[in-house]
Amino acid sequence: MTRAHTARMQGFTLVELLVVMTMLSLIMVGMAGAFRTMAQTETRVDEKLQRTDQMRVVQQFLRHTVSRIDGTLVDLPQRGQGVLFQANADSVQWVGIMPARPGVGGRHFFRLALEDTSGGDKGLVIRYVPWAMQVQFPDWTQAESQVLVNRITQWSVETEGLPRELSQLNGEWPRGWQTTWTAPKAIPQRMRINMADAKGPWPPIILSLFPSANSTPTNSGFVTGGGSVD
Repeated sequence: MTRAHTARMQGFTLVELLVVMTMLSLIMVGMAGAFRTMAQTETRVDEKLQRTDQMRVVQQFLRHTVSRIDGTLVDLPQRGQGVLFQANADSVQWVGIMPARPGVGGRHFFRLALEDTSGGDKGLVIRYVPWAMQVQFPDWTQAESQVLVNRITQWSVETEGLPRELSQLNGEWPRGWQTTWTAPKAIPQRMRINMADAKGPWPPIILSLFPSANSTPTNSGFVTGGGSVD
């Protein structure tokens, strides 16, 4: 019997086993790292998709809720004639049309602002109250509310627009994006919402504002049911 045949009959040496076990360990470590990276990547992709979907839903909701604003002129306490619309860097209040859904719809008072939420964080909250024949905004602490976005770290509102008649464009008219809307007898044409959450800034949400049907700056009262109430 040859020496080589005798070596094969004796099996693997301890050194060979150690080398094989070391190589298998390295392969297992590499595979575990690859699986962990894949799981983390999948989680990040899911979070990004969820955040993008939330941005889309919030923008769509605001577009349907904010776009139809009542631009009727009314006699406001201590302000004279104007529209029920107020906007500054912290909040925006208006009278508009609630998107139709079961049990809810029609003209409402609205307020969009950053508020403290139950979790102790800041959230973008919309409040709404069914419209009543009054010329001032309601007590918002008694209004129904809905949190649109949680954990907001930064938020501001800007408005911009031109008068319906360019002859009214004088030196006092607010030009460009304004943190406070100062034209009491008109609503702006656009609203820009800037905000950021814990994961970073959102793309600016730009909304076009349109007076609701039968709502014109020349009316002297609220519009309801297709007609104005003096």
